[in-house]
Amino acid sequence: MQWFVHRNLLALLALLAIAGCGGGSSNKNTVAVVSLTPTSVSIVAGDVAQLTVSAANSSNTPVNTTFTFNSSNPSLVSISPSGLICGGVWDSTFVVCNGKNAAGNPLTGTATVTASAGGVSSGPVIVSIHPNVTSIQVTGANLTGPNPCVSHGNTQQFTAKAFNGTTDVTSSIGSFSWTSSNGTVVSVDSNGLATANNPGSAGIVASVGSVTSQSVPFNTCLPVRIVLHVTGDPPGQPTEATTLTVAQTQTLQADIIDQNGAVVLGAPVSIFSNNPAVATVTGATSGATLTGVSPGGTGLLAVCAPPTCGAGDSDIIYSNLFSVSVTGTSPATTVYVGTTTIPAPGTVPSIVPIDTSKSPLAAGTPIALPGAPTSMAFSGDGTKLYVDTSSGLVSIDPNTNTVTPLDADPVGVILAVSPDGTKVIISNVRFQLDVPSQRLFIFDSASNTLQTFILPGAVAAAFTGDGSKAYIAANFLDLRTATPTPGRAIYVWSPFLTLRTLTATGAPNSAATVAAGPLAFIANGSAVNALNTCDNSLNTSVPTTSAPQLVAAQKNANTIAIVNQTGVDITSVNLSDATIGQCPTPVTYSNKFSDFGLGAFTARQVLVGSNGSHIAVLPQGINQIGVAAPGAGPGLIAIAAGGTEAVSGDLTLDGSTLWAGVAGTNTVHQINLAGGGDSFQIQLNLNNTNAVPDIIAVRPK
Repeated sequence: MQWFVHRNLLALLALLAIAGCGGGSSNKNTVAVVSLTPTSVSIVAGDVAQLTVSAANSSNTPVNTTFTFNSSNPSLVSISPSGLICGGVWDSTFVVCNGKNAAGNPLTGTATVTASAGGVSSGPVIVSIHPNVTSIQVTGANLTGPNPCVSHGNTQQFTAKAFNGTTDVTSSIGSFSWTSSNGTVVSVDSNGLATANNPGSAGIVASVGSVTSQSVPFNTCLPVRIVLHVTGDPPGQPTEATTLTVAQTQTLQADIIDQNGAVVLGAPVSIFSNNPAVATVTGATSGATLTGVSPGGTGLLAVCAPPTCGAGDSDIIYSNLFSVSVTGTSPATTVYVGTTTIPAPGTVPSIVPIDTSKSPLAAGTPIALPGAPTSMAFSGDGTKLYVDTSSGLVSIDPNTNTVTPLDADPVGVILAVSPDGTKVIISNVRFQLDVPSQRLFIFDSASNTLQTFILPGAVAAAFTGDGSKAYIAANFLDLRTATPTPGRAIYVWSPFLTLRTLTATGAPNSAATVAAGPLAFIANGSAVNALNTCDNSLNTSVPTTSAPQLVAAQKNANTIAIVNQTGVDITSVNLSDATIGQCPTPVTYSNKFSDFGLGAFTARQVLVGSNGSHIAVLPQGINQIGVAAPGAGPGLIAIAAGGTEAVSGDLTLDGSTLWAGVAGTNTVHQINLAGGGDSFQIQLNLNNTNAVPDIIAVRPK
């Protein structure tokens, strides 16, 4: 029995001994690898540089240990216990680094340094000791041809020389440090080999210690053409339009042809939807996903614009227009109605929602505002309603109808909202007749910031489809002169470029941008001028049947509607895909005139269906609405129930229904543009005064 107990005790002790060896705690502190960085050091004789050292066990877990540093030439390079390199020899206290030899001359040469711990050594670090560097010169391969640029993915070798005064000391430098001013444009490795990335301009710099070279320019070739098409198209046969149902998807791709003629598939450009309430696009340009959201039309653009593409250049390069139609009829939505009539004393200013899913239609609960409303407009995706008031700008969540104050300063009229819904352009011209007091405001909801410009006369504005620029029409009466004279201008605002003021002709009063991007149109009462968005230069004047009043654009086609004295010109803007990237862009026009048969009239508003299905014109002082449709003659829809004229309106996304505020009866009317009738009228009694409903916004959904 004693023998049995003794034998089991020995076995237990043996097991404990085995457990204490091998995978036990002592292994955690066993050094398996020593790392020493950087891999190379280049310093002036007598200067110092810090090395970073670490150790890890076989599981790559850090180990706390003591390191020993070794130099292949201690008389040239010595190291303190803390890893501080001396370009020469440390004194006994590791305070003074002597970088001179016995003759008093600066040391030069190369040595290798390693670190070790627990019997394991690091890889070598090459240390170069050299004379003082006063300048560095960098050169690259000479690029020839009309476009000295490097195509995406290609390389260019840069070389550097170091000088002490006029003496070339490059051979003693060891290695240079290379950097790029913009890694998205060009990356450069430790040997000066630069690789072209995104289109744009950047600089390459070489350095030794604190001395750097001048920046040498590097250009990754810009696109001369961007092709946006359906993924999987046969080469040379791009599909540039699609029809979707709601929730249906399509995969798209953007390719570029650059200045060298090289083709880059799935190029690093951005894709935008100019009407995200109809269809959205997400993902990389090598496989972007287009999704139908709601019936209507939108245009997609692939764009090379700074800072993501074309960095260092100011030009914006557009692709062909990719046209999207989402089939169906717009679902029920909410119509928001207000009035610019000053509220009666003791009355809380408000706007009224109308839920079109209700039957019968009826006014909803008024939404109280901090001040009297002056204007309102939805963000492109319909998730936010911007309302400007006498107390500043607010936003309304259409899902809850809650009001959020944004900024108290911009009191005026909303002229435009960017396609992504983040930028709002506001002018106070209506409330400040004194020219020196007139201001232009740009509110950015993404950063919650407000830009204020002392610019007079702004009356209309339009963003390009990618939101990179806005064109603002301005005209004003300058009362500061002895004989008042009219002033006129076109302002060009961009989130990344300096605001420009262009000389204008006539009296600019309306603005629009073509869906494809390269042209902006300004109506001035005598002509419609086309401006090149690439450089803001005047392209040409658009032919019109008679003096133009207003201009508006379709979302999914290069078509604009120009209201003239007796009707509307439906004008096709003919742009060749192969020339859209040129500046200026060659363009021709073809026109179809629709005469309403009303004689001469003055238009209050022109509205174009996002898919071009209908164009609605609201003539002043006439109790009819002019309607034009592509492929069909013009028509008139009489305003029912005794209304005298439509003073304001907005369309559903599919372009089939107009909601209009009507004077005389001060009612809101549902106008069936497709069926040709005034379908329904609602009395709202705005602000308890039965005021004219002259502010209307239809939620895009």
